[in-house]
Amino acid sequence: MSRTELRLDLPTGSWLGDASRAVPSATLRVAETIAVDDAGGPGVDDRVETNGNAAATVLVGGTDRDRVERALADHDRVERVTAVRRRGDVRTLRVVGEAPAYLPAARAVGLPIESAVEAADGRATVTVVGDQDRIEAFGRRLASDGVTVGVAATGTDGSDRTLTEAQRELVFEAVRAGYYDTPRRCTLTELAAANDIAKSTCSETLHRAEGRVMRRFVDGDGPFAPGPDIEGRAAVNRSPSGAVALDADDGDADKLDAD
Repeated sequence: MSRTELRLDLPTGSWLGDASRAVPSATLRVAETIAVDDAGGPGVDDRVETNGNAAATVLVGGTDRDRVERALADHDRVERVTAVRRRGDVRTLRVVGEAPAYLPAARAVGLPIESAVEAADGRATVTVVGDQDRIEAFGRRLASDGVTVGVAATGTDGSDRTLTEAQRELVFEAVRAGYYDTPRRCTLTELAAANDIAKSTCSETLHRAEGRVMRRFVDGDGPFAPGPDIEGRAAVNRSPSGAVALDADDGDADKLDAD
């Protein structure tokens, strides 16, 4: 099984492509898409109903979020846009309209889309997992719909990836929201609310992800291999006498979060 990251140049008429081109500084991240019936409720199929309509959860990042929301609301192929959350630097919208081209194409060839689809300035990044024949069939279907397809990265779908999918999703959101900036532009409480999870869950997920990344860095594995200046690296594994580890869920960690 291959894990392939594709870059799609979305055609004119695609609400995802047109809205992202209208506000090129913004990032639109389609986190979830479900089918809807004519009344706007969930359809029988969990992906694309026969009428081709879908409800997408779109996370909008950037400074021009109002312009993106207006561009989506005014689009001919969008029935309605509802703001689910406007807190922080990421706005969550529910967009009901024609399903993005990649969705029915992937379903038609039986190819799972692994993670959220991100679009900026008319170009979307889609990660799929499957055999080469299915991936090529997916590309042909997209091309027939006017989508230009390019391969950004390929690899083997293995079980040794550094982070789980849930951890990757939350870490990406944290970086975009400014959680790791100095000073922080987003608190742990705001990040949890923006992702509709409990603060404790948010803290634990980030803490586990950070631990995995740091251990891989210290061990010198994969893309995290250290440079030549590694003097004293072995000392990282040793704690000073009497030192106490600070867990992200401890009270002191929450104070540092400046909630």
